[in-house]
This record gives sequence, C-alpha cells and structure tokens, in this order.
Amino acid sequence: MKTHRLLVAIALTLVPAAANAATIDFLRMGNAEIVSVAGIRTVRAWAGELMWSWVDGKPNGATNDPFYSYCVDLLNNERDPQYNVAVTSTDGMKTDGMLAPTAVGAQKAVWLFDKYAAGAHDSSSTALAAGLQLAIWEVLFDDGKYLTFDSSQGAANRFYVTDASAGALYAGNYYLSQLNSPWTDFMSAPSALWLDVASGQGQDQITSPVPEPGTLLLLGTGLAVVMRRRRSKQA
Repeated sequence: MKTHRLLVAIALTLVPAAANAATIDFLRMGNAEIVSVAGIRTVRAWAGELMWSWVDGKPNGATNDPFYSYCVDLLNNERDPQYNVAVTSTDGMKTDGMLAPTAVGAQKAVWLFDKYAAGAHDSSSTALAAGLQLAIWEVLFDDGKYLTFDSSQGAANRFYVTDASAGALYAGNYYLSQLNSPWTDFMSAPSALWLDVASGQGQDQITSPVPEPGTLLLLGTGLAVVMRRRRSKQA
C-alpha cells in the first residue's frame, strides 16, 4: 500500500498545471527556414522553431528555459516579449482563423508536434523543422491534404505554400502522409502545452512540457526505493 501511495504521489508531480499566466521573451529562430504562404494570409515568414525564455519565472509543467515552440497562429505576428500568455493544455485548442476551432485539425496539429518536434529539434535540420511547421499550418487552416495549391479546391484553398525548399516540402508532405493512416489508433494523451495569447497581442504557440530536474530525481529515487523493496521481499 505504501508503494502504491508513493507512485501516485510521484505521478501527481508530473501533471502540468491547468493554466498559468506568463511573459515570454523572444530570443531567436531555432531550426527554421523562410517560406512564402498564401490563402488565409499571404506572407513571407519563418517556418520552424521559435526560441523563447520565461521572463517572470517558468510556470509549473512548462518546458526548460530557453525553450522552442511552433506557431499555431497565422493571422497574428509574434511580439517581443509576449505578455499575459496563458500556459494551458492543448485540449480544446483554438486560434483565430482556424478552419474549425474545435475540430480534429487541432488534434492533428498536436499529434504532429508530439510525434515529430523532438526529432526535428535534435536533428538540427532546418528542413525537418520547416516541414513540420508547414504541416501544422496545413491541418489547422486547410483540409490537411496538400501543402501546395490544391486545384480541386480552387479559390477555397485556405492555406498553401508558394515558396519553400524542396527538403521542407518533402518533410511536410511526409508528415501529412502519416495522417492518412489511422493516427488516432496510436495517439497518446497530448503532451504539448498551448501558449495562448489574446488576439492582436501576439502569436499563439505550442511547446513541450518537461519535468523539472528535481521531479526527475524524485521519480528516480522513488522507483529505486520500490525496486529495493521488491528485491528484499524476494530474498
């Protein structure tokens, strides 16, 4: 019984807080490339990782400092710094101009981030990161099928890429192709955090929560205690 209580206590320390208000300071671009997109907004912009720092203290359950994020908001520009950022779960995530604010597009965007963002970051590949950003925008603001202009949609295209590197387009289309399989069958509970900013006050982002080093130490210590107790019983 004590062992079960210990594991429950450890698990509770790993659950991110429901919402926190924060100020984040833009540092630089991470792995990213310049692209041109059109549809809901015609703009030449960076696609990929944005690097930030927590200004007024890192909220519970938030990422390390500095941290990287991906944009989920095409209609607003990021600000430096961004104030009153609500750090919350991606459940029910919605941003201005999203094709369907409460529909499956947001779930797909979070799934893409959860599955591929860490790999793109560790690879230091600008093409992988830019392709992931393009795929995220596509599922949020269009039908999630094609990165470039879809002639079957015609003027109904709400997002498409007019200029990007071949590597970014290849990566982005690969990520989208993974959504053709029953992605919900292997969709784990979303781990991304939504950095929600009021419209016109900055640009919404998603990022990854990482347990505090102290929490990881607690987890390791707790599991070690459990293993010792099991060995003593077996002896």
